Amino acid sequence: MKVSVVKSDSYETKVVDKAINDAVNLIGGWQNFIQKGDKVLIKPNMLTNVTPEKAVTTHPEVIRAVIKAVKKIGAFPSVGDSPGISNLKSTAQKTGILKVCEEEKTPFVYFTQSKSYSYIEGRFIKQFELVDCLSDFDKIISVAKMKTHVFMGVTGAVKNLFGCIVGTDKARFHLRMQKHIDFAHVMVDLYQTIKPTLNIIDGITAMEGQGPMSGDIVNPKIIIASSDGFAADLIMADKMGFDAEAMPIAAAGIEQKRIIRLKNIEVIGDGKDEQFHFVKPHTYKSMQDTYVPKFILKLGQNQLTSKPAINENCIGCGRCSHHCPPNAISIINKKAIIDYQKCIRCYCCQELCPHQAVDLKDGLLLLLLKYLGIYK
Repeated sequence: MKVSVVKSDSYETKVVDKAINDAVNLIGGWQNFIQKGDKVLIKPNMLTNVTPEKAVTTHPEVIRAVIKAVKKIGAFPSVGDSPGISNLKSTAQKTGILKVCEEEKTPFVYFTQSKSYSYIEGRFIKQFELVDCLSDFDKIISVAKMKTHVFMGVTGAVKNLFGCIVGTDKARFHLRMQKHIDFAHVMVDLYQTIKPTLNIIDGITAMEGQGPMSGDIVNPKIIIASSDGFAADLIMADKMGFDAEAMPIAAAGIEQKRIIRLKNIEVIGDGKDEQFHFVKPHTYKSMQDTYVPKFILKLGQNQLTSKPAINENCIGCGRCSHHCPPNAISIINKKAIIDYQKCIRCYCCQELCPHQAVDLKDGLLLLLLKYLGIYK
């Protein structure tokens, strides 16, 4: 298995265009993935309606480069996504992706309706409700963003496909799969259901710390490409300085024997020796994933997990309340209030807050367990 890592100093159109094409050519070339006449869905990361400079979403120039390459083969590209929050059209506009589609005369597909897709080999999910138009395309390209993630450790090519679940339907997966590893198994099943032909990760700018939206911007200046999304994500996590195979999605894929191991991946390209030291998310683990008995967890949940805490940045906009899977947040006197008896520690509130008004704080017992080395 080959994964290419190519340097790219900026988002200037010509620079990005060269980097994307170099990255794909190193793993076999566009003709190895796309054929003339193919209908191709390009799936970016469009988490929410922020400008591309925030490093939250896939940069529009990366999408432009992929569109142009697909057209050059003689195929027919479309771009589509479904953010879990915010209006889809305003998100497409704010991120710059809709403008690029208009300039390149490429359809933007609004993911609004769902239909069932079967995956009988799935460990947790054997039938997904995904965007109805998915089956209309011959090929799918996942074009992700290089970021940390408070729930999954990192988010890349595989997690990017979560956007194929329409809108707020995503919340039910957090309710059903409250353990990190269980949710990760769902992401493995989802990837195997969709099976993108090509995976590209925009790492020219990236996010560390409290990603995928409230972290800090860093500048790795790389593009990653592979035919295999798990391999691309393993190399991405390794480049970030993390224990790549310990990331929940990778660990789930290894457990299911569905992904290649890090040692068996050949990394090529002028960025193959690049190495970074990303600040880790405050937590991507949970005491639910350890050996601690469930009755202890029930009695001491507030102290045995990292819990979301509202800080002074809160303006009571209601976004966290509206999108909280267990409805654990209320807006009182223009401030979010969390009911910790309902809170499932999915950290959607922290992920989605546009004002960085949600901190993650360890309980006292969790701090003690970490100090004693019981929980790392």
